[in-house]
Amino acid sequence: MANVHVMLWFDTEDYITKESEEALLAVVQLLNNRNIKGIFKIVGEKARKLERNNRQDIIEQLAHHEIGYHTDWHSVHPTVSEYLESYGFADGAAEYALRERMGLEDVTRITGQSSRCYGQAGYSWAPQTFPVLRSWGIPVYLDVHDQITLDHQPFWYGGLLNLTDMKGIMRMDLREDGLEEGMAVFDRLYDELSLEDQDGFISIYYHPCEFACTGFWDGVNYNKGHNTPRDQWQPAPLRPAGEMERYIDMLGKFIDHTRTKSNADYIGAMEAYEMEKSNRKPLQASDIRAIAAGISNELNYTIFRDYSLSASELHSVFCRYLLGQDLIPELIYGPENETQSDPAEPVRVADIKQAISGQYPGLLDDKQLPDYFIVAEYRINPVDLTCTLASVIANGNGDEDRIEIMTGAVLKSKEHARTDEYWGPQWSPFPPDLKVPNLIRQSQLQTWTLKPALF
Repeated sequence: MANVHVMLWFDTEDYITKESEEALLAVVQLLNNRNIKGIFKIVGEKARKLERNNRQDIIEQLAHHEIGYHTDWHSVHPTVSEYLESYGFADGAAEYALRERMGLEDVTRITGQSSRCYGQAGYSWAPQTFPVLRSWGIPVYLDVHDQITLDHQPFWYGGLLNLTDMKGIMRMDLREDGLEEGMAVFDRLYDELSLEDQDGFISIYYHPCEFACTGFWDGVNYNKGHNTPRDQWQPAPLRPAGEMERYIDMLGKFIDHTRTKSNADYIGAMEAYEMEKSNRKPLQASDIRAIAAGISNELNYTIFRDYSLSASELHSVFCRYLLGQDLIPELIYGPENETQSDPAEPVRVADIKQAISGQYPGLLDDKQLPDYFIVAEYRINPVDLTCTLASVIANGNGDEDRIEIMTGAVLKSKEHARTDEYWGPQWSPFPPDLKVPNLIRQSQLQTWTLKPALF
């Protein structure tokens, strides 16, 4: 029977409705009374509001829990997806870091804790955030989002462990019959996950403001692309007296039910990260030859024994093999653009080795694949080149051997990125006609970093 790990997380974001602070305090106290670790992803302005309101009582109670980051201003326009739509990957990462660093620093300063996870505001996801989060030491992306999905299992993408589109995502609805239905859903997920081959995760999410309000604060002030001026902010509609307490109590009963399962435990995002068991040691030369032999004109992630390797990690170890370097898989971000390779005559293996020995573009603390490599006088895109590297290794070609460049190869991992660019209806604060073709394109290019997580 597999273990089932429960993550209970709260997007802590309403910095307008005063009553949301009492709901946050009640949730934290509920968890503390049960010795349950919660995950509180906090908006920068929410942390600053708690500080301005001298809510040291809440801040002190949060010390027992894991802190995550949830953007600086959440729904203020332009949101993350809106402003990053006009940027490439590297310059978008720089823009995101510029706009969001202060929020992260304020959450850290006010809570006294480093953020261990991140989740986007609403549906406002963007691939350019990943290298920045990684450079900030945030190892886990925890939320609900379906732009990138891998069979509803945890996965690596952009250098982060992603817990975003899993079979076990659920919530107990805050309504009169919510408890019975919520317990039934939890039991079903628990039974299914217990029968799987590796540890499973149930991800349960709320917003503390939900317990105090019947609607969301951003729906009142930032709906459909509108920015309400600060001096005209309106609070969210409140629940009737006594209803918040009733639903807090119902959450407690739901948690008590989940704890009756013998092999289920509550964990934080960092604990999930530490449980991931992909082998990170150097591979053997024989391993590289075996992996290369299995690649033709399609490039995808690979599970090899206890290694999980993304397409960019395969590229890195193939290059290292041919250059006589340690065979350590290296994260390399996908290129800025998808290009076609030049038609090429056969080239020497030595020309290929010269092409891959050059310096790659830098991206914060990591590297990025170029749009193309120059092999002899030909421009060859990274997919074609990587599949060609595999062929060279599998066939044991020497430096003076002339080989055909494998053109027309396919990055198979792109199939795990959705292609629907019409995001307006996905989240009420978005402008209704919002389209994000650039984010879609960038998300596909970054599937170079996609691979399953192993537990």
